[in-house]
This record gives sequence, C-alpha cells and structure tokens, in this order.
Amino acid sequence: MAREPEEEEAAETAALARGGRGSLGRAGARRPPLWLLCLAAGWLLGAGADADFSILDEAQVLASQMRRLAAEELGVVTMQRIFNSFVYTEKISNGESEVQQLAKKIREKFNRYLDVVNRNKQVVEASYTAHLTSPLTAIQDCCTIPPSMMEFDGNFNTNVSRTISCDRLSTTVNSRAFNPGRDLNSVLADNLKSNPGIKWQYFSSEEGIFTVFPAHKFRCKGSYEHRSRPIYVSTVRPQSKHIVVILDHGASVTDTQLQIAKDAAQVILSAIDEHDKISMLTVADTVRTCSLDQCYKTFLSPATSETKRKMSTFVSSVKSLDSPTQHAVGFQKAFQLIRSTNNSTKFQANTDMVIIYLSAGITSKDSSEEDKKATLRVISEENSFLNNSVMILTYALMNDGVTGLKELAFLRDLAEQNSGKYGVLDRTALPVIKGSMMVLNQLSNLETTVGRFYTNLPNRMIDEAVFSLPFSDEMGDGLIMTVSKPCYFGNLLLGIVGVDVNLAYILEDVTYYQDSLASYTFLIDDKGYTLMHPSLTRPYLLSEPPLHTDIIHYENIPKFELVRQNILSLPLGSQIIAVPVNSTLSWHINKLRETGKEAYNVSYAWKMVQDTSFILCIVVIQPEIPVKQLKNLNTVPSSKLLYHRLDLLGQPSACLHFKQLATLESPTVMLSAGSFSSPYEHLSQPETKRMVEHYTAYLSDNTRLIANPGLKFSVRNEVMATSHVTDEWMTQMEMSSLNTYIVRRYIATPNGVLRIYPGSLMDKAFDPTRRQWYLHAVANPGLISLTGPYLDVGGAGYVVTISHTIHSSSTQLSSGHTVAVMGIDFTLRYFYKVLMDLLPVCNQDGGNKIRCFIMEDRGYLVAHPTLIDPKGHAPVEQQHITHKEPLVANDILNHPNFVKKNLCNSFSDRTVQRFYKFNTSLVGDLTNLVHGSHCSKYRLARIPGTNAFVGIVNETCDSLAFCACSMVDRLCLNCHRMEQNECECPCECPLEVNECTGNLTNAENRNPSCEVHQEPVTYTAIDPGLQDALHQCVNSRCSQRMESGDCFGVLDCEWCMVDSDGKTHLDKSYCAPQKECFGGIVGAKSPYVDDMGAIGDEVVTLNMIKSAPVGPVAGGIMGGIMVLVLAVYAYRHQIHRRSHQHMSPLAAQEINLRCLSGLFISCSLF
Repeated sequence: MAREPEEEEAAETAALARGGRGSLGRAGARRPPLWLLCLAAGWLLGAGADADFSILDEAQVLASQMRRLAAEELGVVTMQRIFNSFVYTEKISNGESEVQQLAKKIREKFNRYLDVVNRNKQVVEASYTAHLTSPLTAIQDCCTIPPSMMEFDGNFNTNVSRTISCDRLSTTVNSRAFNPGRDLNSVLADNLKSNPGIKWQYFSSEEGIFTVFPAHKFRCKGSYEHRSRPIYVSTVRPQSKHIVVILDHGASVTDTQLQIAKDAAQVILSAIDEHDKISMLTVADTVRTCSLDQCYKTFLSPATSETKRKMSTFVSSVKSLDSPTQHAVGFQKAFQLIRSTNNSTKFQANTDMVIIYLSAGITSKDSSEEDKKATLRVISEENSFLNNSVMILTYALMNDGVTGLKELAFLRDLAEQNSGKYGVLDRTALPVIKGSMMVLNQLSNLETTVGRFYTNLPNRMIDEAVFSLPFSDEMGDGLIMTVSKPCYFGNLLLGIVGVDVNLAYILEDVTYYQDSLASYTFLIDDKGYTLMHPSLTRPYLLSEPPLHTDIIHYENIPKFELVRQNILSLPLGSQIIAVPVNSTLSWHINKLRETGKEAYNVSYAWKMVQDTSFILCIVVIQPEIPVKQLKNLNTVPSSKLLYHRLDLLGQPSACLHFKQLATLESPTVMLSAGSFSSPYEHLSQPETKRMVEHYTAYLSDNTRLIANPGLKFSVRNEVMATSHVTDEWMTQMEMSSLNTYIVRRYIATPNGVLRIYPGSLMDKAFDPTRRQWYLHAVANPGLISLTGPYLDVGGAGYVVTISHTIHSSSTQLSSGHTVAVMGIDFTLRYFYKVLMDLLPVCNQDGGNKIRCFIMEDRGYLVAHPTLIDPKGHAPVEQQHITHKEPLVANDILNHPNFVKKNLCNSFSDRTVQRFYKFNTSLVGDLTNLVHGSHCSKYRLARIPGTNAFVGIVNETCDSLAFCACSMVDRLCLNCHRMEQNECECPCECPLEVNECTGNLTNAENRNPSCEVHQEPVTYTAIDPGLQDALHQCVNSRCSQRMESGDCFGVLDCEWCMVDSDGKTHLDKSYCAPQKECFGGIVGAKSPYVDDMGAIGDEVVTLNMIKSAPVGPVAGGIMGGIMVLVLAVYAYRHQIHRRSHQHMSPLAAQEINLRCLSGLFISCSLF
C-alpha cells in the first residue's frame, strides 16, 4: 500500500519536538484541560459527542512524543544531518562481472576440496597396490578409543583426536580385508591443517570398513554399514535410479515376515537420495499406494527427505490382510508408475529402473500355476513397452526357518523374468536384464543385504566427483555437504573417499554477499534446487537441512520461469526483466532507489561454478540506477573506539547491564560475521586479545597505514561514520529524564557493524541486519518503526523497540538508500505509561471498560492493558489485535483499503503464513462501521510519522465478537479458504507441494515467498566469578520508589500487586526488583531460568497465569451454537493437524517464551 509522501514524513521527524503535548519526562505530561476530558468521556459513554472528540488530536500528541524520542533520545535527526554531510561515490552494479568474480571464489573453495579428495583417492589406490604384497589389515576400532586420546574440538562440536583415524566395521568384514587407515593418518591430518571448513574425511571400503578422520567415539550400539548410506550408493552408482518397492501383505504373510519386509523397505528408503525416484506399493487382493500425496498414485517421486518421511510413515502403517496376494496386480501397477514417470519427464539415458519385490512368493492353492503365469505375462508385456529395461529383484521372506522350494523357484523366475518357462511368449527381441533372488529371515542383516541392492545394477565405472545436497552431520553438529569419489584398482571397486565440508563455509560468500544495497545472490544446483537464498536462515544457525525447493518458488515474479530455463541451460549469461510493482517481492522493494513507478527492472547474471554441479546468480534491482557508497572517512577525535570484547580487554569500568558484561564509559563496536572477508573463519575461531587489538588499531587509523585484519573494505568507513553519535548518546545518558526507562541505544549498518550503548559484550553470531527492528525500519523508510514487545536476551525483561532508518541523503528516503538503522529499547510498561500520561481518558476506569492500545502495521500490540496486567491471560509477546480486541478486528476488516490479509510461502518449514498488513497511509480515523455493535465503540487513527496506530475502545457490555484462533498452535482453523473480511488470528497452513514434481499446487504457487524468519539470539555467558564481583551498571533503587507512578516501567522494577497464588491482590502494593515479582506477581518465576533457583515449585509461574500458548480465542462467552461450531472445527482441526508435522520458527517463538539454561535460545535481543 502506498505511504504518505516521504518528504512529509521526513519533515515530521526533523521537527524534533516542536509544539503539541509531546514533552513527557519523569514528571509526566501536561494534563489536558477538564473540558477535553469531559468531551472524551461523553464520546466514550455514548453521549453523542462524537463530533467533538477527535482521536486524531490524540494521535498527534503521541506522534509528537515519538518524534521527540527519536530525535532527542536516539539522535536520529543529528545522525541524519551528519550522514547528509558525508561525501559519497556512485556505483552502477555490474552483475555480469561480479558473478564471475564470486563464482571464481566459490570454485577455488570447491577445488581445494576436490584436491583433497583426489589426494586421498591416490593414497588409497597406491596403498592397495602395497596391500597385495604386504597386507594392510590393522584395525583401530572407533568404539574402543580411550577418552584420554581425545579432546573437544569446536569445529566438530565433539571430542576428537586430530592425529589418528579410526574404523567402524560391517558384520561381513573378514580379518584379511584391505584397510589403509593407518597409512592415511598423516595425509588426512595435513589436509585438516591446511583447509578451513573441512570436517570429516573418510574412506569407505567395498569390503565393509569405514575409516574416519579425525578419530571419534561413535554411538556404538549395533552394527555400522556405511555401504547402505546415500553417499556411498550415489558415488558408486551415480546414475539416477527409478525404484518401485512392492510389499506383499496378503494372507500367506505372517506378522514376522511382514515386519522383515517393512524393515527392508525402510533400509531401501535410507539408501537413496533426491537424485533417485521412488514409490512404495503394498499388494494383497488389491494394490495400494501411499496416500499422503495424491501424485504417488500416478508417478514416482524424487527421494527427498519429505517423500522418504511420508513413504516411511506409509510403510510403518502396513498390516497383514486376510485376502490372498494378487502378485500380477502389484507388478502391473509398478510398471505403470515407471512408464508414466518416464513419459512425463525428460528421460535420462543412463537411468536404472528396478522393481524390488518383498514377498513370501505363495500363490493360491487352487490356481497356483495360473497365478504364476499371469504374473510373468504382466511382467513380459509391461517390460516390453519399456524395451525390457526394468530389472526385478526379489527378496524371499522366510517363514520361521522354513522355505518352500516352489515359492523360491517362483521368486527366482520373477527376478530372472523366465516368462518362457510358463509358456509366455516374449513380445520383443531385446534381452531382459536379469535380477537376483535373496532369502531374508529374522537373522538377516538388512543393511548388508537389502541395503546393497544397487550392486545388482550395472557399474558404469564413472570416475567423477559427486556433490551431495546439504544434510545434518550425524557424527558432530551442523549442516555439511559431501564431496566424494570412487576408488578403483583396474576394474575392481575398492570403495569411496569422501570429505565432509561445513556448509556455512562453502556458502559464506553467498550468505554474506553485500556488494551494494541494490543486489543479492543465490546458489542453486543444476536441477534448480536452492542451496542458499536471502530468505533462508544462515547455515551457521541451521541444525536441519532446508527443504529442497526449486528456485522458481523463491523468485516468484512474472517472467522468472524463462530466466530459470536460461540459467539451467546456459553456463554463463544475463537477462533483465521488468517486474510490476504489484507483483513484487519484499526484498526487492527494500532495495529500490526510485519509487513511484509502475514497474522496475531486475537483472539476473549467472555462471556455472566450474567443476561442480552448482550455479551462482547475482540479482541487481534497478541496475540502471547508481548506488551511493561512503567515501573515506576519519574517526571523530573525541570518540573512543572500544571493541565489544570487554572480557578480553579487562575493562576497569566494566559492570553488569542486567545480565550482560557492559560499560558506561563508552559505546562498544561489534562486528558481525558479515563485516569480515571470511565470515566462517570469524564464527568458527575464538577471538583473542591480539586480534581485538588489531581490529581496534585498524579501525581507528586515520593514516590508513595499518594492514587490514580481514575486514570488508567498507567496514572501516561505517565504523567511523557511526562514531559521530557517541557524544550525543553520552550527553543523553547524563541529562535525559527518561534514562530510567531506556534499556539501550544502538545503530547498525548493512555490513553488520553494530555500535551499542551501554557498551555490551555480544554473541559473535549476532547479526543486527536480520533482527525485526532492523527489517521493520528498512520496510518503513523515513518512519519511526515500533517493534515488540519481546523478551530481552540481556535480562531487562519485556522491551519495545523504536527504530528509524538513516539515509545517504534526507531527500532520498527510499529503502534502497538506507545506510544505517538506529534503535532504542524501552521497557514495555513505559509505552503504556505514555498512553496513560498523554491520553488520560485511557485511565478513567483502570483499563476495564475503556481501553487504549497501540498496534504496529502488522496488527501486533505494542501497548494494551492486558500486556501489563498481572492477571492477563496470554503471553506478552506476539499478541495480535485479533487476540485482544476481536470486535475491533472484525469491524476494521470491513473498512475498505485499510487492512489486507496476506499470504506468503515459507519454504524453510513448508508452511503458508497468513498475516495482516495495515495501511500506514490512513487519513482520518476509523470508527464502528457495522451496525448493531452496541456493546463496544472504538476509534482508531494512525500515529503520524510512524508505522503504528492508536485505538480507544469503550466496552459497555460483553461482546460476542469472535476471531478464529487456535488454542494450541498456529495452525489455521480452515486451510481451504481465506476471506478478506473473516476475522482470524495470524496463522499458518501446510504448504501443499506435489512431491513428484516438486511444484506447488496452483493456488499456492501464486503466493510470494516469505521474508527470512527472525534468527534466535544466544546470550554470551560470562564467568560466574566475574559476574559475582561486578556491580550493576544502573541501580534503579526500586525499594525506594513508594508510588506506582514512580515505579511503573522503570528499569528492573515491578509494582508488586498480586500475591503468589496469582489471584489475590496484596493489601499494600510495593516496588521491587523484577526477579522478586516478575510481571507484578510476588514470587512469580522469572522467564530467565537462572533467577529461579530459590523459588519453590508451589509458587505460581507467570507462564501458568498467562497460559495460552499462542493466543486465546478472544471474545466473550459464546453461546451453545458457537460451542457446537467450535467442536466441529476442533475435530476437523485435529484430524488435519495429524498430518502437519512442521512448525514454523515463528510458531516456536510464540509458543516457547522461556529462556533455557542461561542461553536464551527463545529470547530476543533488541
């Protein structure tokens, strides 16, 4: 939706605090005259004084206060004036040249690992030659390594020995098997020293020995068979495999046999990867396919993690039936699936097609020979349509140690396709590909037998490197990719060598690409699968691989499909397309330098990364418009540059800012990973005092003679530019009357430079550019953006953030000219105090019938009576207007052009997100539109110059308004329909994907992809001894504050009103530190776990009182009809939920508000 003219917003911000009633300090606001209160009360009581009371005036009062906070407390106006004075250079982004330079860097990384793989391969093959004359058979069992030989290594996130390798053995290994592990030790150790990003190196032998370096003590329960893992299978048989598995579950199959078949099917699933295609069938009297995706009935599906999960669920649910097995029906369906898949896609010449039959082989007694003949006839006829290219493998399920010879013969005939034996004429002259039959019983090692099914397929001796897609590191932690190659001695397969590479290292140049504000980059493989894109979470923070999704769903804009075709077919190229603004993507809008046009140009430049299967693409928004960059700057003479590692610097003025190591002497500078030329190296290696001193010297050097310690070129200018705010912040710390409500002030730049006051120790993984306050400000350039409330990771409790963009020029306020974002955190109660002090009408009856609220442009509440009420019935975070004010929400949905309900596809968790967007160009105010809403009257107006709205509600009786909200999670109550005027809480639905094609359903394919989810923040723990020795930076003297108004909203203070049962009001309220009565409840457990030690289990927790995990079904008591409606909803909802396995990061954030073990995983930092 369009905003008011940006120049007008800038003028509002630059106005500082001129006029109005905007001066709110410790003493509070100037009270409005009595006549105004009377008029307001008249409106609220329905006395017909509507024309005399204007919420627009109250909105202007709040706007004046917001401008004052931004200008005086944060320093936005001063900082913008300083950035206006800087000299900038203009640069036209050239995607064609940049993509070649970046592709070269990525290729050099891959080449390093290809060199490692080739070196290891040569050593293995040379060792085998030596083995023939002097056997190499020494074993170093990983499971028996003494703990004293290993120590913890952060790169592997487990205990390892960097000097030796160790072995895991298959059950089939004989004592004379070739084992080059001890010969490999020195080579593998050298590789690890000279190549950052390497994780595990291994040799997996065809005889069943898995040698891994560095040595690590595995989970040693059961046998270990690496030869049935996807990496091994795809390396020794790299051609695509089309596989149909048929499970016999007819009357002749016992429960024991069926369990063997089900376990065998699971082993097959675990041995293949996304380059293969799979289907699972069960056969008795009829044939059944997996019903978890409709396409499984017609086609084979790529063996992605999602398909394998669904197929595994299907197999686990199979039960024996009483009807006889119709073998022919099963094979008929299997061949149909293979043929329809071949017809629907471009068939690759070297694809292996195989049907695996898990059966007892028993036919009906009355027509045994006819059944066998019919089955062989189906096989002969169907295979002839495919030029006899399908191989059949049969596995005979043994019945309690007894195997019928007739059954074995039948299964062998199926595998060898001996149709002539049964009088079936061969319809083609082409020879069949004979398979094999194997017997399975309870003692069979399925991984070694069924898991090696691929050995029946032709070995085409393809000696090429294989690159896996990302997967979880089962031996250590994090996401990895594997580069592997087969080893041969002549035509004899010895095994494979592999190198696991940390995904965060491989993708660092793509993840942290920041050539200019106008561009971004993504990396895909040669099938179109997306490895990295700006809307994905950084690999460093991922524990599970992203779902394999085609790039067309991320770049969901008109004409991109043609661009995608060119990217996949041309090794090098570029293309420009025009994108209508009404079809744009959010990360495009945030990079526009010129707005107001109906369309904008997007340039795509791509290059295949040589010697790999990956394609790099750089996208430039409005490539014809130059981007401004800072020219060389000098640091402010009076400004002291203090790096945030106060723990290394031994700062004498150190103190504790709640739970953070901090200092009041100066702001600190933190450089996030994006500030470094090698982000992964910065994240994976500990910072030392010497490194910090080098950073400080380089960043403070106006002579430019000190060598760059590995920072990006533009970082020094950004550090020097942000230093200009130091004096203003320090002055405000001494002079401001609002310091008792302010948690911290900070400024961040696009390259990840963060300057913060009070100076604080930060976690090195923190990236300010991926926080909501930063993203909200960039999405609302020139406006004051409100974000929160959220639980502060630093220990300050619930906070609300005001943020504002800084631009290269105050005359260019588009997002694409953003050069910094400033932010300031206030306590949650401060914002409600602002409402109470500036709009006294809000406080007439304690917020019971007359309620005031502030909400931001997505509908989330920043201030509302229930957010500060100790007896509130919901969490403080992520509370939406639909949760708390359902009547208002229902009514405003009927106002044209004010609010829009949007959809976006979240591929990180495979959900469709539903959310609201309110029009920040609202002119005038809103009031009740729907007639008959006699119980409540409301007024709503935009707070000018901000992304927020103020509302006043007068509720004279219980309202029956209803908004559909789930009580237990974020799943929408009706995923099949979304109406703009139907009230529902923000929610999510499963993203319907055709697993066989990887495409979305037609309806969901029109949705844009969602922006990146907010990343979790980790608290940097400090030494407990140091923590005990330090005093608090700010002492609010809570116990000395005798009045509610003097305590309300003050840092670390709570006005204790409710006894420990969470219900009884205290006879005498008092002010105390947060940890003594968090949320105003005496003895309430703090959300910070380490504050809970002295509190017994009998004390009520804040979480118990505020019990709804996401949002209550807001509204009054519903009648009997509504109860029935909800019951029907709940039943359908629960049935739907059983198939919905994923939960979005947002859902997890809303449901889990607690901070664990002092590492505040679910909390937020500004």
